[in-house]
Amino acid sequence: MQDLQRAIDDLRQRAQKTTAPHLLAELEQEARDLLTEAKNTPLEAAARDLFSEIAGGRPTAKASADTAVVRGLVRRARIRIEIAGDDDDIDEAIDILADALQLDADSPDVISLLQQAGGHSAQAKQRVQELFERHQVNPRPPEEPAQPPTAQPLSDPAPSYPTSSYVPPESDSPPTAERSPDEQTYQNNVTLDELLSRLTEYYYSGEYQQAIDAANRILAIQANNPTAVEYREKSEDNLIRGIVPDHRIPFEARVAYNRANSLVRAGNYEQASDLYRQARELAERDGILTWKDVEQALLDIQDLALARELLGDGDRLMTTDSWSEALRKYEGALRVVPNDPQGEERVEMVRRIQQDTDQIAVSLNTIGGALDEQVTQISHVRGLLTQTRQLLPNSQRLAQMQQEVDAKFSSVRSQLINQAQMALNHASNSTTLDERALLTGDAIKLMELGLELDPTDSQFSEMLMEARQLHADITRAQQAIKRAQALVTQNFDSELSQARQMLADLATDFAQDERYRSTVNALFTRYFERAELALQEDSVSEAQTWLDALNEEPFRILGRRAELFRVESAIRGRRTRGRIVLLMILLVMLSIGGLAAAITRDQWQPALFPTATPTSTATFTPSMTFTPSATFTPSMTPTATATPTATSTPTDTPTPTWTWTPSRTPTASHTPTITPSPTPTPTITPTPLELCRALALTEGIRIRSRPTTAATQVGRIPTGTIVAILEQRRQEGATGGPVWYFTRIRIEDSYSEGWVRSDTLRPISGEECPDIP
Repeated sequence: MQDLQRAIDDLRQRAQKTTAPHLLAELEQEARDLLTEAKNTPLEAAARDLFSEIAGGRPTAKASADTAVVRGLVRRARIRIEIAGDDDDIDEAIDILADALQLDADSPDVISLLQQAGGHSAQAKQRVQELFERHQVNPRPPEEPAQPPTAQPLSDPAPSYPTSSYVPPESDSPPTAERSPDEQTYQNNVTLDELLSRLTEYYYSGEYQQAIDAANRILAIQANNPTAVEYREKSEDNLIRGIVPDHRIPFEARVAYNRANSLVRAGNYEQASDLYRQARELAERDGILTWKDVEQALLDIQDLALARELLGDGDRLMTTDSWSEALRKYEGALRVVPNDPQGEERVEMVRRIQQDTDQIAVSLNTIGGALDEQVTQISHVRGLLTQTRQLLPNSQRLAQMQQEVDAKFSSVRSQLINQAQMALNHASNSTTLDERALLTGDAIKLMELGLELDPTDSQFSEMLMEARQLHADITRAQQAIKRAQALVTQNFDSELSQARQMLADLATDFAQDERYRSTVNALFTRYFERAELALQEDSVSEAQTWLDALNEEPFRILGRRAELFRVESAIRGRRTRGRIVLLMILLVMLSIGGLAAAITRDQWQPALFPTATPTSTATFTPSMTFTPSATFTPSMTPTATATPTATSTPTDTPTPTWTWTPSRTPTASHTPTITPSPTPTPTITPTPLELCRALALTEGIRIRSRPTTAATQVGRIPTGTIVAILEQRRQEGATGGPVWYFTRIRIEDSYSEGWVRSDTLRPISGEECPDIP
C-alpha cells in the first residue's frame, strides 16, 4: 500500500512538471495502470483523480489554469516561428515564449522553441540566453525535431479492469458459503438489477465516476455484462474528455459562457476571454473541475486573436509592397484558423496581385510586333493594372508599373497618330481615286486602333470622322464616275447631260484621276459629234449650244482643243454669211418699197397729208311752233267797305293758263344700230389616222414646222412622252436623207404638231412604223 501511495505521489509530481503531449500520453498510461492496481483499495479514489487530471489535460494543484495558458502561448510562438519572414516575427515569438517561461520555466516545449528561435540570428540568440539566465534554465543541446504523430486519438481505449481481483464490500448478510444456492442466485439478481438501475442513473446524471464504480460491481457479479461494459467505457471516455452535462453547469456559468460566445462573434476577444474564465471559476465552485467547452473556447480565442494579429501584420506589409511576407502572414493566420473567410480572401487577393503583376511585368518586356498587336497587348496590360490598382490604390510598386505602361501607351499612340496623318497626307496628294481610297482606309484602321487603345481620346475621334467622310466622298466619286461612263456609253442626249452634270460636280477635287479624265474625254467626243451634226444640218444655234457646253465644266480640264476652234470658226462664218444675206434682203426690200412709194405717191399722199378747206356747220331749224291765244291778264279790283266789320266779298278771278313758249327743237338724225356680224360655224375636220406610235427618250426634242433642221422650231417634246405619228417623209431637199415624222401631241392644255426627226424617237414594240420608200 505504501509503494502504491509513493507511486501516485511521484506520478503527480511528474505530471505537474510535464506539458509535452507525448510525455503526457506516457503519464496517462502509467496513471491507468495505477488505477487498475488501486481498484477496491483505499487509494482507488486518489488514483482515479490523478488519472482524470492527466487524461483530461488539466494541470493539477496550483498550476491548473497556467498550463492551459502555456499551451496556447506555445502554439502561438510555434506558428510565429514557422511563418517567420523577418526578425520582427522572431522577436514576437520570443516575447510570447518569455510570457510562457514565466508561467512554466520547466516546460520542455517552451525551452525547445526558444532554442529554435535563437538560431535565426545573433540578436535572437542573445535574447534567448538572457531569458534562460533570468529564469535559471539550464537547457539541453537542441535535438533534432521529432516527427509529429500522424494522428492522435481523441481518447485512449477504455481500460481493461480485471474482475478477478474485485472484492465485494462487506455487508450484514451472511457469507455466501453459508447460504443456499437458491438464496445466493436470488441475492445476485436483486443486487444486479439494483446496480444496473444505479448505473444508468449515475451516467445520465453526469456522475461518471459513480457510474464506473457501479459498472465494476456489476462486472464482479456478472463478468462481461454488456451494459456495464458499455456504460463504463462511455463514462471513462467522458471523464477523459472532460464532458459535463448541461444540467450540472450552474446558471451563472452558462450565462457567462453564452455572453462570451456573443463577444467572440463580435470580435471582442479580450472581454470574451474574461467571461470564459469567469464561467470556469463559477463551474469549479460548484464542483465541476473539468469543463472541456470552456477550455476549448479559451484556446479558440487565442487562435482567433493570433489570426487577427497575423492578418493585421499582413495588411501592414501589403502597404509597403512586401507581398511575399504578407502572404506568409495570411497563410499563418489560415493555419491557426483554417476556414477563416478573411484570411482566405486575403490569401486569394495577394496571390492574384502577384500573378497579375508578374504577367504585367512580362508583358511590358515583350511588347512588340505590328501596331495592332502592340495595341492589343497594351490594352490587356492596362486592364490588368487597373484591376490590380483597385485592390491596392496606394501601392508605389503598382504606381511605377503604371508609369511604364503610360510611357508605352504614349509611344504607341504617337506612332498611330503619325502614321495616320502620313496616310491622309499621301491620300490628299494622290492622283488616282483607288490609291486615295486605299490610303484613307489604312488611316481609318489606324485611328480605330487608337480608339481601341483609348476610347476617350478626342483627337482620334475627330481624325476618324474626317477620314471616314473623305473615304465616303471618294467612294461616291468612284461610283459617280462608273455611272457617268455607263451614261456616256448609251449616247442619248439626256444621259449625256446627266453624265456632264455628275462629272462637273467632281471636277474640283478629283480632276487628276485617270478614269475621270478618260470619262470626260469620251463625253467631250459625244458633245463634239453633236455640234458637228448640228452644223451639217445648218442648225447654227444648236451647234452653238453644244459648243457653249464644251467650254464649261468638266471639259475645261482638257484645255482648248483645235477642234473647238474649227467649230467656232465654222459657226462664226455661217453667222456672218447669214447676216450678210439678211442685210442684202433688207436693202432689196427697202429699195422696192421706196420705188413703190414713189409710184403711188398721188394715192397715198392726200391720205397722209390732206389740205385745209372750210367746212359748213349744221344749223338746226325749229319746227312745230305753237301760237298762244286768249291769254288773260290778271288785275287788282278794290272793294268798298261800308261797315266797320270786314266782309269778304268774293269776286270772279280768272285762273291763269299755261302759255307755250317757242323752243329749239332738234331735227331727226340718223342713229346707227349695232348689227351682229355672222358667227363662223365650226365644221367637222376629219382626224388623220395614226401610222404608229413612238416614245421620246431624250429631254427637249425639237418640233419643226417643216421636215428639215432649218425649219422654225414650234415646240419641244418632254422625255417619256408617247408620240402618235400621223405621217412620215424624207427630209426636204435630200434624197435618201433622214426620215421625219409628223406628230400631234397634247402638252398640258394645248396641242402641238409638227415634224420630228425619227432618230430622236424609239418605236414602241409591236407598233413600228411601215418602211418608207
